[in-house]
Amino acid sequence: MKFKSKYFASPMVGVSDTAFRIMCSKYGSGLTFTEMTYAAALSRGIDKVKIDRLRERSVGLQLAGTKLDEIKSAIEFMQNKVDVFDYNLGCPVNKAQRQKVGAILLEDPKLIEKILSKMVETSKKPIFAKIRSGYSNKNINYLKIGKIAQDVGCAAVTLHPRTAATKRGGVANWEHIKNLKDKLDIPVIGNGDIRTPEDASRMISETGCDYVMLGRSAAKNPYIFKQCIDLETKGKYRTKDKFKLANEYLNLSEKYDIKFKKVKEHIIYFLKDVDDGPKWRSKINKTKDINMLIQELKL
Repeated sequence: MKFKSKYFASPMVGVSDTAFRIMCSKYGSGLTFTEMTYAAALSRGIDKVKIDRLRERSVGLQLAGTKLDEIKSAIEFMQNKVDVFDYNLGCPVNKAQRQKVGAILLEDPKLIEKILSKMVETSKKPIFAKIRSGYSNKNINYLKIGKIAQDVGCAAVTLHPRTAATKRGGVANWEHIKNLKDKLDIPVIGNGDIRTPEDASRMISETGCDYVMLGRSAAKNPYIFKQCIDLETKGKYRTKDKFKLANEYLNLSEKYDIKFKKVKEHIIYFLKDVDDGPKWRSKINKTKDINMLIQELKL
């Protein structure tokens, strides 16, 4: 597998829409993932992912679901639209747990083996698995799950080194990423607590991981991929005006018909750290449609 950079855009529910993915790709993401997508819908021909193959040259589709026939049908349906399929074994939110998808599956290694085997058997594209350290501190089993993924033929494993019970609390245990890299022969993608380009560089040097996956830092600043690349190749990087990023997303959101509620959430997140951030949040929240939002962002 070859990617234009070693920095990947994480699959984020409510964030990784078409417009956002295109921005990440433009600024250097080596692989850009869709948000978690249920195999059940795709298996029925319902495609809400809206991948633009002309502008998304390296895109991964993250799947959720446990029915093997639905997973098989979903992969066959999306086979020619993506470059990688990823299986979600990391989502810690309560809704996912109630639906028996995401991180709760870490408690059932035999089912994981069946699902990943079916994905590898069906797909012509590489299969990745995104995991956590374990479902809870009572069962830290990332090494076991990583080995299963490798043995059935997965091309890479992403590790977010927290438990599902921890969610995003505490500190990500990068030592788990290092341990997994030491045990596996396939590439390991590190994820967790990457807030700056320096963090991404440090994760690679401290853990030996092959790639770094960026989540919330990219949601606030898709330009971070170029910053990571520039730090790696030039030893320094520039910043980009957050209002320019917000307007860039706004223009793309119109083209790809992103729901207005989601557009506002993106813009608020882009402008979270600017001067007078709370004031901008209030102004954006009061907008009623895309035209009002465009007017507010005209500086």
